[in-house]
Amino acid sequence: MKRILIIDDERRIGQSYTVLLSEEGFEVKYASSAQEATNFLIREHFDLVLLDINMPEVDGKGMYEVIREYDRNMKVIVSSVYPIEEQVQSILGASAYHNKSQGVDILVAKVKEVLDGGDASKDSHSPR
Repeated sequence: MKRILIIDDERRIGQSYTVLLSEEGFEVKYASSAQEATNFLIREHFDLVLLDINMPEVDGKGMYEVIREYDRNMKVIVSSVYPIEEQVQSILGASAYHNKSQGVDILVAKVKEVLDGGDASKDSHSPR
């Protein structure tokens, strides 16, 4: 079973993504802060991280750097309210980018594509 870590300071979003992705057959953990996320990364292995950008204390860019320290090859999907172009400029090198306004169906499709080894970033710049 593929394991996903969701890092998002908005509990409502984090919890709804947790339920959604669990129902899709993934094992999901949710962290509402960088400290909580770091604790998960120290103790457990994840196949993918779903990462918000705008968070207090440590923003998504800083958290991305922490993730890379633990696993250089960790797959990361940046998921934010910011337009995709701004996400790419903020966090270079993620596996994919998701604008939260695109909806959960597109997010689930990107998660599956990235975990299956596909390149979801190639069409992440245009809303589907």
